[in-house]
Amino acid sequence: MSKVIGLTGQTGAGKSTVREILSKQGAAVIDADEVAHDISDNNLDCLVQIAEKFSCLVLNDQGKLNRKALARMVFTDRRKLLALDKIIFPYIREEIQKEIAALEAEGKDVIVIDGATLIESGCDKACWSVVSVTAEEGLRAQRVVRRDHLSKANAMSRIKSQYDDAYYIERSGFVICNNGTMRELEEKTLLFYKMILEGRKSAPKAEGKPEEPAVTEA
Repeated sequence: MSKVIGLTGQTGAGKSTVREILSKQGAAVIDADEVAHDISDNNLDCLVQIAEKFSCLVLNDQGKLNRKALARMVFTDRRKLLALDKIIFPYIREEIQKEIAALEAEGKDVIVIDGATLIESGCDKACWSVVSVTAEEGLRAQRVVRRDHLSKANAMSRIKSQYDDAYYIERSGFVICNNGTMRELEEKTLLFYKMILEGRKSAPKAEGKPEEPAVTEA
């Protein structure tokens, strides 16, 4: 049986880098964001539900999803975003389960589900363990500005729309804190992977802080 690992975290924390390191170690990766895009582009039932909920204005001339139009509707209205999530998350979970089964049939030992909304979508329920990547807010803002060519104000707006560290820590067996160098991040990720291969579903709890979930530190 494969070990299915959920990988999530805040924007700018370094989740994509951790994913790349794990992939180089031989882990198979399922990109939940790609799955979501494929579903919204090609799953007619899902597309019909979205159009019925948000009107045909979210469709383009080819009958495909107009992501920018939909984003304008939902990302300024929390209730609409939750309504969209309620429609698409079941499709995502179903497709990811199919991909897990296919990879297990191929004999993959470790399967990583990489998803920004891994926990919110319920995909974490399919995971043997979950690892979250976190970082200080200021560092994340700098990284988002460089990566996405945004103003600092826009970067902070994205960051503030997400959950804080506590949300991820409480729901994860492992936490990789990425406040240092690339080498430090790699060391922490390799330590996490070693622990997974050893059969550990979580890291040791921080000494003197029994209330805190496990945190991997290099």
